[in-house]
Amino acid sequence: MKGFLLASATALVFYSSPALANPPVKDINVACDNVKLSINTVMNDRFNFSAYWNEPTSFPNPPKYVEVGDTIRSSISRFKFKCPNFSVSYDGNIAEIKADSYEKALEYIGQHNKELNLYFHGWYTYPNIKRDFNSVNYSFDIESLNLKTSIYTALEGKDLSGDIKFFEIPKTAIIGYKIDNGQLKPLLYDRKVSYYKDDMQNANIIDVFHKNNDDKFKLDEVIQRIHIDKPKGLIRIYRNHPFPKS
Repeated sequence: MKGFLLASATALVFYSSPALANPPVKDINVACDNVKLSINTVMNDRFNFSAYWNEPTSFPNPPKYVEVGDTIRSSISRFKFKCPNFSVSYDGNIAEIKADSYEKALEYIGQHNKELNLYFHGWYTYPNIKRDFNSVNYSFDIESLNLKTSIYTALEGKDLSGDIKFFEIPKTAIIGYKIDNGQLKPLLYDRKVSYYKDDMQNANIIDVFHKNNDDKFKLDEVIQRIHIDKPKGLIRIYRNHPFPKS
């Protein structure tokens, strides 16, 4: 009996080990000439990151489509790769893209994936109005630097409190930013948007931090930090990161 209990305990420790809970980051080969990156696939209401490409084949066979990362088709969830002009890594918490310049790094991200969802609240329908599926979300566009909902762009200096178009951004949402490792400043606080774009456009290093203090939203937070280093051509996206105090 003691042997059985010992074996059971050993099996429990083995199957609950952190190594199994967090798959290792695998070094992979990709088709560098056509690989693209996808962010915010919004699977399970969480931040997702993946890479996809076509493997060349010979006629008459069609190219083989491959995905890695947080997708149903992928058999590799954590990955890294290096191409002549850029590199990518993803460990489940931090996605990193590094290229010759910030603009080049953006080019490897799919056109509709530069709007990084800070918050995504499921899929729902409007009863008795229409039958289409809809989502409630707000995002930060790392190319235009716009704060957006699923439809509208929140203009700088705008108070969103009395505008029904921005109901998707709750009072509990807080976004701060730093430029060139300086002081923390508000981007969004108490549903008011600051004037922040000049800071970011003139900066070499941008950090955007996000949190939502309402308990019912915590499971739906998808990104808590975005780090951009323009001279290094570096973009890092964090699923989990503490909000700084200053």
